[in-house]
This record gives sequence, C-alpha cells and structure tokens, in this order.
Amino acid sequence: MSASVMDVLVIGCGASGVAALRKLHDAGLKVLGLEADDRIGGRIKSIPYGDCYLDVGAAWCHGEKENIVFEMANPLGLLGRPKPHHKWYVQSNGELLSADNCENILKALDDEVAAAKKDGATSIADCVRTAAKRNPALKRDSKLTQSFVEWFEKNNHLGGQREPCTAKSLRGLVENWGCEGEFMLNWKGKGYKTIFDILLNKYPDPSKEIPIQIHFKKEVETIKWRSTQGTEAGSPLVQVKCTDGSLYTARSVIVTVSLGVLKERHHHLFNPRLPEEKINTINSLQLCVLDKIYIEFTKAWWPEFPGCFTILWREDDKGKFSGADEWITEISGFNTVEYHPNLLLAWIYGTAAEKMEKLSVDEVKAGLHKLLEMFKKQFKVTPIKCITRTQWASNPLARGSYSYRSVATEQNGASATILGKPLYHGNNFPVVCFAGEASSHHRHASVHGAVEAGFREAARLIDTFNNKTYL
Repeated sequence: MSASVMDVLVIGCGASGVAALRKLHDAGLKVLGLEADDRIGGRIKSIPYGDCYLDVGAAWCHGEKENIVFEMANPLGLLGRPKPHHKWYVQSNGELLSADNCENILKALDDEVAAAKKDGATSIADCVRTAAKRNPALKRDSKLTQSFVEWFEKNNHLGGQREPCTAKSLRGLVENWGCEGEFMLNWKGKGYKTIFDILLNKYPDPSKEIPIQIHFKKEVETIKWRSTQGTEAGSPLVQVKCTDGSLYTARSVIVTVSLGVLKERHHHLFNPRLPEEKINTINSLQLCVLDKIYIEFTKAWWPEFPGCFTILWREDDKGKFSGADEWITEISGFNTVEYHPNLLLAWIYGTAAEKMEKLSVDEVKAGLHKLLEMFKKQFKVTPIKCITRTQWASNPLARGSYSYRSVATEQNGASATILGKPLYHGNNFPVVCFAGEASSHHRHASVHGAVEAGFREAARLIDTFNNKTYL
C-alpha cells in the first residue's frame, strides 16, 4: 500500500494525464501518475524507424490558432510544414480519373455537408447519401458519385456501420471547433512523442527534466470514491486498487483513460457506480476505430513526392475481394510519409479495421499485394519490403482511436460536458475528475483537446486546494 496520502492521483499517462501531472506538480501539489502500460503516451506512440521515428498513433499537429500543442511546440522550432501534395484518383479497375472532375464532386459533397450543419441529430452519412440522389452535379454520373460517397464515408470515418444511431452527428461536427491554420504540421521526423519532452521539460535540455513520479504497469481495478475510512481534515479519501494488489490513497483522482476503456469497464471500475447521466453519456458517445498500415517498398514507385492516392471502388471489382479478403475494399487510399521516402500509409477504419487487426502480418501483407495489382496498370509498383500496422481496437488500454458525437449522443441528451463533470463530496469537493480528449466539448478527437482537458482538471483541483475547500 502507498506509504502516504497523495493530493492527486492521475490515472492514465497519455497526453491528458501528463499535462495534468505537469500543472499539478508546478503548483506544488503531491501528485502521482498510474499508468497501465510500460510507457507514457497512450494513443500517442512514436517508434524508431530508420533514421527517425514513425507515429503509429497521433501524427500531426492539427491547426495553429488556439491550439495548445502548437503554442508549446512552434516557438521551439519543432514543427514542419507540408509541401503541396500531388493527387491521384484511381478506380479499382486501375484507371486514373481526371483530378478536376473528381475534385468537383468532392466539393459538391463538402458543400452539402456545410449547408446541412443545422440539422441537429441527423447523421453526416445520411446527409451525404441524400445529396447524391438530389444534387444535380452529383447525379450526372451516379456510379462514380456512389464510389465517392463510399470513399467520403470512409475518409471521414462517419460511422454507423453496425447501427445508424452510432453514426457521426451533424451537431457534433458543428461543436467540434477546428483550429485555423495548417492542419498537417509534422514533427520533423522526431515523432509526436516530442510533446512529452515539452510537457516534462526535457526539451531542449534533458538535464532539466521535471521529476514527476509515475508508476508503470499499474492497471487500475477499482476506484473507491465515497469512503469514510481514513480521513484527513474531515475529507474522505479516494482509494485506488490495482490489479497487482497495490493500493493508493489520495484526496482526489483524475481519470484520463480512453472512452473505450470507460465503456468496457465503468460498471466495475467505480465504487459506488457512476451517476446515471454519466453512464448514459459514456454509452452514447462513440469511439472511432481508425488504423494505419505503413507499407515500406524496396524503392519509391510514385512519380511525385509528397502525394496521395484516392481509391474509388466499383461494385464489379469488390467481388474480387470476397470472404477473408473483403476488408481490403475498405482501404480508402494511400499517403506518402514525411521523412520516410519509401513508405506509403494506408488508412482503414470501422469494422474492416477490426477484421484487419485479427489477421496475421503475413495475411495483411498478402492482401496488400492483391490490392496493389490495380496500380500496376498505371504505375511500376516495386516489391513490398515490410509492413507496420496498428491494432487500436484490439488494444485493451485503448479500444479505439478517437471519440466522436453520434446521433445517439444527441438523442440521449449526452455530452462531453457531462463526461467531464467531476464527482463531488459534499457538493463542493471534486473527488473524481475526468479528462482525456473525449471530455473536451469543442476539441475532442485531438491531442490538443486532450492536453487542454488535462490542464482544465488540474486547474480545477489547484483552485480547490488553494482555497482549502477540502477542509
């Protein structure tokens, strides 16, 4: 058992948890992080690859204005700007399409979504499908438009594959505030892990690292948050038990685990159980499964760098990938990768991503070989050297990639604000706080939203302790 009572325990040491730890430490509070994995980072994971790093989780700093990550990293010269991408639109029969024509179709789809933003709980997917049937510009070539509608759903991860109520809502699109400026700022080959060097004060001088205490391989089993045992200054303590039997005690905890973990474990993680409105919110918010497959070739075969391929599937060609290969038809495209000239990045999401995760690396590689046959009609494709794929749905510490607002979120009166609401003792002391990107009302699905949420809850507790409202 922990030898002493902490002021705050932070459960989960991804971007939100480490941000909270840094702010709490700077305020002079006695804090400790508990991390179930053997590393910090959560859904940020940069791995050594060649002469630099590869991000298998979050990869880009999205935007500049009112982006806390940009504000911390840019003055240090850590962010790079992308060059204009060359774009290829490839049908599944190997034919190259006119870029101008394709971009006109995409613009029409974007315009339809923009015009429908005030439609409340209506899903974006329904909006796009309806537009394809009534918009004159989209009706000219119905088969090509249908391919684009399917691509649009994949590329924007619109959800609703299993149940329509889990599709992304238009209202959620309105409430998600994007940051103005460049959307694809890269980390110059150093990886998104660099944000932790900033938060822990390791950059640019590692000797000045802040000594924040984190215990690894500490998967939390229960959070007993309404206990009357062992009180200090009249305030009940929170007791946290880990699966290895270790016990920790604190005046308050900040829970930063992913929405996927909350969905899977909230019923036995919290003692007593969570309030009904919070359970409703956890069940109603959704978590997107978005996976990456990095493909290293013996030599780059694409004629321009940087570049991206959009894959437009025809119904006739999908039949060539039936049964165990069906997941391949859900790959929406390839991107070149900064600082890795021989790599292409393939994107896959939803149920197809979950199927891909269950295959062996060799099976995934074989599927990619089959997919690349279509490109040989126009390009001199070189052999695949190796692949690196992600498995975020299979990861028990993530169970997905990022949160989003669904039709069910709106229908059930749920919100990120409710998720982020603390559990109080005596109506004034926050004994359990909630952070993480899913708790950010306007910046969810982003690292900067996660960092903001960590700072938000740390500031809440700092104010509480400074005002001695726990006495």
